[in-house]
Amino acid sequence: MNGLLDEREVRGRRGSDILNTILSVIIVLLVLVIVTLLFFVTPMSVSGQSMYPTYHDGDKVLLTKVLYTVRAGDVIVFKIPGNDSPPIKRVIGLPGDIVFFDVNKMDYTVNGKPLDSFGTDTGYSASYFETSEREVYSALTTTGITVGENEFFVLGDNRNISKDSHVYGCISQDWIVGKVILQY
Repeated sequence: MNGLLDEREVRGRRGSDILNTILSVIIVLLVLVIVTLLFFVTPMSVSGQSMYPTYHDGDKVLLTKVLYTVRAGDVIVFKIPGNDSPPIKRVIGLPGDIVFFDVNKMDYTVNGKPLDSFGTDTGYSASYFETSEREVYSALTTTGITVGENEFFVLGDNRNISKDSHVYGCISQDWIVGKVILQY
């Protein structure tokens, strides 16, 4: 009888050890997920139609907040001083690029080359520049805007309704919250 109790006790301890191991793994995984979400990536909901057809109002995206390089065509989220809602826009111009809006062709060029549409074909309405700052409009349509060091020129894919660099000029690299890495 004493041998049976010892065997049951050993099995009980093994079961308890396995349960403790599983709980420990779950706790470690939860901590890793929380740390990752706090410091490395963050989920976000798209607000508005400025990135249509790429992203729709309410779409969910995941941003990386560290270890990324911004390239032309990337979609980023940034904060504008004095604006609580961070916009999501596509990077069109990198530091040193010259961005020009050709009013005759009603399209952008970057360094003299037509802008890749990135899957958009929204065209422009006559009111496209109505909300633009006069200085931005004047520079874009005459000499072009040279993107400064540590700055980016961004546009929404739905250009007619997007408030972006054609309105407020280039954005500072310091304003970037993160780069979109996943839509879910």
